[in-house]
Amino acid sequence: MTNHIKKMLGITDENLEILSVEESLLKDKKTLLINARLSPEPKACRNCGSTVWDGEGKQIIVKNGTKASTIRFAPYNHVPTVMKLKKQKYVCKNCQSYSTADASFVKENCFIAEPVKLEIIDLLSKTISYTLISNLCSVSINTVIRTLRSLEVYLPKTKGDALLPEVLMVDEFRSHAPHEDKMSFICADGESGQLVDVLPNKRHDKLEKYFKNYSQKSLDNVKFLVTDMNATYFKLTKTCFKQAKVIIDRFHVVKHINSAFNEFRIREVKKLNQASHQKEAKKIKTNWKLLLKNRKNIDWYVFKSWRSYRAPYSPLMTESMVIDQLLSYSDTLSETYNCFHNLLDYFRNKNQVDFFNYLKNLPKTIDSEFKRKVENLLAYEEGITNALIYPYSNGKLEAKNTHIKTLKRVSYGFKSFRNMRIRIFMINGLIQIK
Repeated sequence: MTNHIKKMLGITDENLEILSVEESLLKDKKTLLINARLSPEPKACRNCGSTVWDGEGKQIIVKNGTKASTIRFAPYNHVPTVMKLKKQKYVCKNCQSYSTADASFVKENCFIAEPVKLEIIDLLSKTISYTLISNLCSVSINTVIRTLRSLEVYLPKTKGDALLPEVLMVDEFRSHAPHEDKMSFICADGESGQLVDVLPNKRHDKLEKYFKNYSQKSLDNVKFLVTDMNATYFKLTKTCFKQAKVIIDRFHVVKHINSAFNEFRIREVKKLNQASHQKEAKKIKTNWKLLLKNRKNIDWYVFKSWRSYRAPYSPLMTESMVIDQLLSYSDTLSETYNCFHNLLDYFRNKNQVDFFNYLKNLPKTIDSEFKRKVENLLAYEEGITNALIYPYSNGKLEAKNTHIKTLKRVSYGFKSFRNMRIRIFMINGLIQIK
C-alpha cells in the first residue's frame, strides 16, 4: 500500500515510509494528511568528512532524533494534500555537527514538493490567471509568481553570433505595465512564425540599441522587414537592417482604404440628414456593410425583402439592386464607391502597376477628404509594391498578439513586464527546461 501511495504522489525515494493517511482540518479546511518518515542510512559527515564507522569499528555518525516538516503536494480529488514528514537527524561525534536527511522530492528549505512546481510550470504555459493556478495547485499566488520567475534563466539569450531570420516580422502591442511604455515591441520569424523576442518599448533608440547587440552578419541576414505603416520601423532599415526590403502588411493597406471610405460614408450620411433626407441617410447607415462587400461576391440573383425596403411597400430586391438604390441617393457616394472598389480590386489582384497608376490619377469627382487619405499610400509605394510581389505578411504575428491579448484579459493585466515576457515565451513553447 505504501508503494501505491508513493506512486500516486510521484515519489521514487526508497527510504520514505508512509505511516498513515487521514483526513484532517488544516487552517479550517478539509485536508488529506499523510504522515511519513524519512530515515536513510547515515553517510559521511558533510563538515569534517568523517566516515560512518572509524577504523576501530565504532560508529561516528549516529542518529539524533527527527525534524518535522510540512510539505505541500498537489490536490487529490480536489482535496488539498499535505505530508507531515519526520526527517532523520544525525550528529557527528568527531566535530559535533548536525545534519538532516534530504528528501529527493523537495528542495532544501522548501515546503512545496517538486511535482507541484512542475504542475505550476505546465499551467503557466496555458492562458489562465495566477489565481486559477494557485487554486488548482493549492498554493499561494506568490508561490506561482516565484516559480514563474525561476524560469527566467531559461529565456533565449540575445547572442551576437545568433542569426536573425531572413524574414523578420515586427509589430507592437499594448502592455499596460505601469513602469514601461504603453506600447511594447514584438518580432518573429516571418516564415516559421517562431517568436524572436519581446521588448518593453518600441522607441527607435531602444530598438536600435537592442539590435546592435547582434553581429553585422546577423543583421545583414535579414532580407525582408514586414511591418505596418509605422515610421519607427522604417528607420531600422537605415540603421540596422541595411540589406532588408520593407514589406507593408497587406491587411493594414486594406484597412487604411476601408477606414477612409467608412469615414467618408459617415460624413455623407450627416450631409443627407442636414439636407432633410433622413430616410435616405438611414438606409445608407443601415446597409453600410453592403457598400464594403467585394463586388465579386455581390448576389445578383436572389430576390428577398430587406430591412430598409420591406414588402409590400417595396418590391423584392437583390443585393446589387439595393446597392444601386443606395448609390442613387448621392452622386459623390456613387463616384467614391466606384473609386474605392477599383483600388481594392487592383490590390486584391496584386496588380501594383495599375494600383499606383490609378492612385496617382484619382477622379476629381470623388470626395476630397477620401482622396487625400488614400493618396497617403503613395508615400509607402516601395513597401506596398513589395507586399504585392512577395508572399510575406504579419498574419502569424497578429495571431501571437491575439494570444497576448487573451492572456492579459484572463490575467486582469500585468503589473510586471518581466513576468508578462516570461509567460509569452512559455505560451509560445520557447522555454525548454532541462
